[in-house]
Amino acid sequence: MPATIYVTPASLATMLLIAPLDYYDRCTLSDDPATDPTHREGYYLKDLSFLPVSVLPDAAHIALRLNAGAAEVTFPTELRGCIFERAPHLPPDYQGIIAYWSGSPINANSDCAVYYQCPAQRYEVSLAALEASPELIGRRDGTPLIDALLSEGAVVSIAGLGALIVDAADDDFVSVELPIDDDLLGLDNGGFLAEKPYDVTSARAERIFLRVADIRRSPNPQCIYIDILRYEELDYGFYY
Repeated sequence: MPATIYVTPASLATMLLIAPLDYYDRCTLSDDPATDPTHREGYYLKDLSFLPVSVLPDAAHIALRLNAGAAEVTFPTELRGCIFERAPHLPPDYQGIIAYWSGSPINANSDCAVYYQCPAQRYEVSLAALEASPELIGRRDGTPLIDALLSEGAVVSIAGLGALIVDAADDDFVSVELPIDDDLLGLDNGGFLAEKPYDVTSARAERIFLRVADIRRSPNPQCIYIDILRYEELDYGFYY
């Protein structure tokens, strides 16, 4: 069973606002300052269609705060972009960890995600099943006949968390700030699949909260991967 990601009420309101909008409708909103959601809290959080999202309880006790720039929180270049299950340099148990914390990707493995693979994890995904059955192409739920798509964005890595919460109660929370690199997540992000390091010095950040009980029951509390940040190609669709 996947974990729940907790967010502020303001973040959830933004997520609910833009979730039903396609790329063009959202860009139209952005054209008008009166409706522009781009500066709202939660704007860069993914539409987690297959993962529970909930508002942080009013009385939540924050046992640990990992602020922007914390050494435990990184955005590995080698985990940025579309990553399929047979990628050559995956961390141990990446598939189980990313599924627990992120659910299923928004895009299907049978669409064009194969052309947006992370350069460090790229390999030749066999598309023979799609060539034999073109009706499978673009199916929202994908197909088990080709390799599974595990993640698709700027994956967040949180290291050593289990050791930092040994004295916390199960119902406590960990607050994690995710700095927003506009050059990689915004429009004209040509460096998304390049070797450019993620900029963690941005003044803007999103906040998520992880429940201690969820951390403890995760596949590896010392090693967490979350595919939670939204970027333009993710909304637009991986077209080639």
